[in-house]
Amino acid sequence: MGEKRKEGRQVKFRVSDLEFERLEQMAKDFQMSVPAFVKAKAQGARMRPPKIDREGAFEIARQLRGIGNNVNQLTRRANEGKAIPQTELQGIQKELQELWQQLSSALQK
Repeated sequence: MGEKRKEGRQVKFRVSDLEFERLEQMAKDFQMSVPAFVKAKAQGARMRPPKIDREGAFEIARQLRGIGNNVNQLTRRANEGKAIPQTELQGIQKELQELWQQLSSALQK
């Protein structure tokens, strides 16, 4: 026998293709289905879309791990008494600045 839903009532309404596309895009921005998005909005939810999408956040995390690995390698070399070329330090600084600009730009959208 089928599983009984928690909500016993159903609300139906029609929208134009353009309205549906807009609702669909808005729901996608919140990583929600159209019905879940519309229900939340109808109940008065004040929602702000995430400033960085999931994929963008994973990419930033990946880049930070790479930079962290580079810093760890340089630290190990420094602790062994080996010289750290200035160009390597400048390269890491440049990567961090670019990543910060990318993050700042995403947060301002």
